[in-house]
Amino acid sequence: MGNLWAFILLIGPLIFVHELGHLVAAKLVDVKVMRFSIGFGPALLRVRFGETEYCLAPIPLGGYVSMLGQGGQEDIPAADQDRALSNKPLWARYFVLGAGPLANLLLPILVYFFFFLQHTTLTPAVIGTVVQGSAADQAGLVQGDRIVAIDGHDIRSWKEMSQAIAEAPGVDLRVQIERDGKRLDRTVTPTKKMSRNALGVATPVGRLGVLAGFYAPQIGIIDTDSPAYREGLRTGDTITSINGEPVRTAEELQRMLQGTGGALVRLTFLRAHPVPSPLGTLLWYESSHAQLLPGKDGSGTGILPANSFVRSVEPGSPADRAGLHAGDRVLSIDGTATGQWEVLADVVSQRRDEPMQLELQSPGEAPRTTTLQLETRTWRDIYQQDRQQLWFGAHPFAKIYTSEPEPIRGRFTYALGSAVEETGAVISMMWTTLVQMVTFERGVEDLSSVVGLFKVAGTAAEQGPGEFLLLVALLSVNLGFVNLLPIPILDGGHLLFFTVEAIRRRPLGQRAREIASAIGLVVILLLLLIAARNDILRYWM
Repeated sequence: MGNLWAFILLIGPLIFVHELGHLVAAKLVDVKVMRFSIGFGPALLRVRFGETEYCLAPIPLGGYVSMLGQGGQEDIPAADQDRALSNKPLWARYFVLGAGPLANLLLPILVYFFFFLQHTTLTPAVIGTVVQGSAADQAGLVQGDRIVAIDGHDIRSWKEMSQAIAEAPGVDLRVQIERDGKRLDRTVTPTKKMSRNALGVATPVGRLGVLAGFYAPQIGIIDTDSPAYREGLRTGDTITSINGEPVRTAEELQRMLQGTGGALVRLTFLRAHPVPSPLGTLLWYESSHAQLLPGKDGSGTGILPANSFVRSVEPGSPADRAGLHAGDRVLSIDGTATGQWEVLADVVSQRRDEPMQLELQSPGEAPRTTTLQLETRTWRDIYQQDRQQLWFGAHPFAKIYTSEPEPIRGRFTYALGSAVEETGAVISMMWTTLVQMVTFERGVEDLSSVVGLFKVAGTAAEQGPGEFLLLVALLSVNLGFVNLLPIPILDGGHLLFFTVEAIRRRPLGQRAREIASAIGLVVILLLLLIAARNDILRYWM
């Protein structure tokens, strides 16, 4: 019953908005509307306002607006000739039939607006980590810089900054930053990278090479003869102070170590110890002290940033088969030095399933070379949809924290702008999906029917109101697109007839319309059967 109510709450508003679009448009151009019905079958409730009867029917799989002259062959009283849809100008008929799908395409803006209006804080555009050799590194951006404007446009959040950069691959951008209370201008050229969206389509995007996260001062040790190793420090330890000065980030740790020269280094560090408890295994952090005297040969203390070290390897993964082990340091990939894990991740994402050469080093051993071949792994999300992702199977040491969220400046404009952008992104995704299906790049196995919607509605409702409203927005766009398809019996089919009429300068014959409608009905029924089969196999087989 929970799924049933969720299903009704999911498609009910979509049907209502769609039919309301037709109704309002018809009223605006003075087309006589006899009935407005939500649902099919005999009316459970009915009420009449003026000339229009409003009904609620028991089968919640659609609805309709009955308008005078909609069938084309009906007898129209002489007094109502001017109010028949068939006698209205072509633009008016376009408007009335297109208003339903248009309402579904606009509904997500309202849904997303209220969704984003609930947000009160955003992650600021403060740089936590700069990737070595990236566009940001070359432009002189450093940790702690706040990006306040790009090409004169105010930047309020990390998301806005990321989007502006992604939309300008290879383009020179004037970036204004705030550093130590001062405003500075920098020219940055985002690196052009190929990125695949949720549909697997590769598109060029801009990359700045920055992260919102600050790496904690966690260390890695590869030289077992180093002062750090001899004093008992191990890979994964977190340094908290050097010579009495607190250490907050991995970058600060490196700068402070370099600033000590060859002098004695006194440091405090934390080490995690797993402790069993009734709630599961907890981590107990023990604080310890050490004194390091850097080697006179210039080898230093032996302390390295941990974010180029392997923390864990999944058994049976490509990384496991390539010979990676916990504690290994990744030195390079295909000849590119990997002082940071992000460099490795970037090369891997671009090469995807092509073989790659990794240079590794285990503690106390000489570097070695191995070949890495990623795999594509298929998994199912909470909606039982098959997803694919590249599988590496190695994970780095990555204790990360971000800047404190800040109150949104201009919540109304933020919510409205984000709603329009999100709706545009969903419409673009739907259009790409449709093109892929028409060009046979995507098969009919992705189609879903009412059976699938029933399951999806229940799952989304279990995730909470926010997830449910986002699903409403997604399906509203879907419904709008489907109804615009040029298939007779759909709104798009009627719009196609109107277009043919505009080209021929006369309406399509009734016999031709009937044949086209019969073909359209067969096509729709076939698609529904295929979609129902897909859902049965997906959810119950």
